[in-house]
Amino acid sequence: MKSQTEPLNEPEHRSEGDARMVFRLWQTSGPRSHRAFRPPVWMLAVVLGTILLSLTGQAAERTGYRVGVASRDVTPKEPIWLGGYGSREHPSTGVDQPLRTQALAIRDRQGERFVLVAVDNCEISKAFRDSVWEGIQQEHSLERRRVMLVASHTHSAPVLANSNLLGMYPLSEKDSQRLEEYTKRLRRQIVSAVNEALADLRPARLSYANGKATFAVNRRAYTPDGMAFGENLDGPTLWDVPVLKISAPNGAIFGVVFGYSCHATTISGDDFYTVSSDFVGYAREHIERLFPQATAIFATGMGADSNPMPRGSLRNAKKHGLQLAGTVVGLLNRPMRQIRGEIEMAYREIDLPLTSPPSRNELKKDAKSDNRHTRHRAKRYLRRLEETGKLPDSVSTPVAAIRLGHDLTWLAVAGEVVVDYGLQFKRMFQETKVWPIGYAYQVPCYIPSIRILLEGGYEAEHSMLYYGYYGKFKPQVEPRLVGGVRKVMQQSGHRVP
Repeated sequence: MKSQTEPLNEPEHRSEGDARMVFRLWQTSGPRSHRAFRPPVWMLAVVLGTILLSLTGQAAERTGYRVGVASRDVTPKEPIWLGGYGSREHPSTGVDQPLRTQALAIRDRQGERFVLVAVDNCEISKAFRDSVWEGIQQEHSLERRRVMLVASHTHSAPVLANSNLLGMYPLSEKDSQRLEEYTKRLRRQIVSAVNEALADLRPARLSYANGKATFAVNRRAYTPDGMAFGENLDGPTLWDVPVLKISAPNGAIFGVVFGYSCHATTISGDDFYTVSSDFVGYAREHIERLFPQATAIFATGMGADSNPMPRGSLRNAKKHGLQLAGTVVGLLNRPMRQIRGEIEMAYREIDLPLTSPPSRNELKKDAKSDNRHTRHRAKRYLRRLEETGKLPDSVSTPVAAIRLGHDLTWLAVAGEVVVDYGLQFKRMFQETKVWPIGYAYQVPCYIPSIRILLEGGYEAEHSMLYYGYYGKFKPQVEPRLVGGVRKVMQQSGHRVP
């Protein structure tokens, strides 16, 4: 399918012409005499209002989109282990704000559908994603790739039972049971939200704009001993705040999608064991307070090597949420670029190559290590060796391009994608409006660039321990990923440089 763009000024021309016609009919109605009937002014106002409202609805229909949104509360009901920080020593002790999962369903005039699911969680495993896809397919004939899960990457939400990061935590049997129960509940709530969104598709206008927020700072600090966590004010950041406005035919906003490329890791210190969606949740609350009919949905960007600054407390998270919401609301109150045309989508899974895995003897030795993360990784590899006879030599990484007409493309990559890629993709495809999204479909591990591989540090090496992989990526990781992105962009109708 190719998108069909409508004239931008057609509704205005039609409304003026129809209004003049009604006025002439009013002037000439009845016989030509002093006693000719003249409808009262209030009747004329009603007729004109009806026509204008009808034309507004027709304009929304001509954009071709029908949209549904839904939201569910997924806050844990009892103390539970929170994901993201390996230094936590016990389950949560309180709740600061609710966690949510939300679904946005879009259908174009040709009947093509796409669903974006936002989840307040640190990461999404392939196993969890597949279980959600299976639940949705039981009720909808929808290709799996057309349901994209995006994790907010808050480090203050529950660990999931089938998480890649599960080995980070010393869980008791009771802890594991609670995680199982929460994971099942989260899956049900996601499927329920998607069902509601798909059942509530209504005519809508989509509009886009891009702003800035400046609290993200590159966290890779250069030290005499190598790379360390810190605040690198000269490092790359992606400060874009892309915003998609979803409005009804009468102009009322009922959905807002917004993004930012930054780790949701503001909270530490005294708030370390508090359930929270970090600055993401505070931004949503501010937006929905000003637009009560709207559901605000966050799509995490490519900012795996960026942290919020300052960090350390819920107060800091509230400040960042307020700044982010201020940018979003400022854009919503200004003219935005209207989006028109069909949905074009392409999806691929790319194998990103790893360095050679260790021998069986090395794995057996690591399985007895004093470090629980090393033990977990070694045991995982030994199980795989017994089950399949081979060890991982690559990481399967989904990439997708979701094109909304000629006006906007969501470019989604799985994993914790570093800023280098977001900046590179925006340069490569600057002729179109590209919205980079990370943590999409699943989160297998960090996705470093060649620069970061050469520099070393957490994103390139140490993080692989927690995600359960040996070694690091080979330098081919960047050309492989960029090549996969080129293909999905080309398949979705873009001109590829």
